[in-house]
Amino acid sequence: MPLDRTASSPSSPSPRPFGVGPAPDSPYHDDPRVFLARLRQEVRSHTAVNHPLLTRVAHVPFTREDFKVLGLQHYALVGMFTTYLERLLIIAPDSDAKQWLAKVLVDEYGEGSDGKDHTTLYREYLMHAGATVEDLQSTPLHADVTGFVREHLRICTKEPFLVGLGAVGPGHEWSIPHMFPLLVKGLSRAGFTDAEIDYFRLHMLQDEDHGAWLEEALAMYATGRDAQEKIRRGALLSLEARKKFWTGVQRKIVRWRQPANLHVRSQSSRRRYSESGEITLAEFRRELVGAKMLPSAH
Repeated sequence: MPLDRTASSPSSPSPRPFGVGPAPDSPYHDDPRVFLARLRQEVRSHTAVNHPLLTRVAHVPFTREDFKVLGLQHYALVGMFTTYLERLLIIAPDSDAKQWLAKVLVDEYGEGSDGKDHTTLYREYLMHAGATVEDLQSTPLHADVTGFVREHLRICTKEPFLVGLGAVGPGHEWSIPHMFPLLVKGLSRAGFTDAEIDYFRLHMLQDEDHGAWLEEALAMYATGRDAQEKIRRGALLSLEARKKFWTGVQRKIVRWRQPANLHVRSQSSRRRYSESGEITLAEFRRELVGAKMLPSAH
């Protein structure tokens, strides 16, 4: 499956010719490494990575119950990252791309965490937060939680390979090492031990490696304006979905803390928060299995 690394997108404005150099303030560059460095900074400064909820978690006391609410929403995302990578593996254009994706997948399956996959580690954290096994499957999920998963499945199956690589690389592996330290700070203040939040601490270490591995793959392909536009598009699509995800989680926490006063918080939002139409994780997974996005045994 060859990649066209030179043609520009028909829907994009005419780019400056490569060899002339980037326009001022352009995110693109003749040198793939310069482009990737600029993209890293763009990811680092994105609203999704600096969401107000993360700032509050780091600096305002949250209880174990608050983190239970947060965690039950976040849990829907945890088991899906390997699915995104598996989908990309199918459409990867060559053996080099497949090898980089497979290297990350091995860690995600539990190679770097004593044989425990990330879903298992996250369930252990949720049990320490006070959740039950039933809670994992029966908690209604905010629409922007399920929306995050749907968007990434779409990206990794319907968009060009480089858009998907931008979503899982810069969009995920470059952003998590900046978001999770804020969560860990709040979790520690709430009384969680290091062992109880092993999932988050492990991710901060592993994703630095994963991000570097995927950057090597990105550097091989980011050799023209069209390729760079696709990679950046994937990263920004992922981050936009992440921003909506954190806002949805924030509304769930507010709903739990002050159910009678939620309308006061919602008045300043563009859309009123409503739980109507929300589905549980069990229902969502059945939907994905029916759409052949997940195997029946997932």
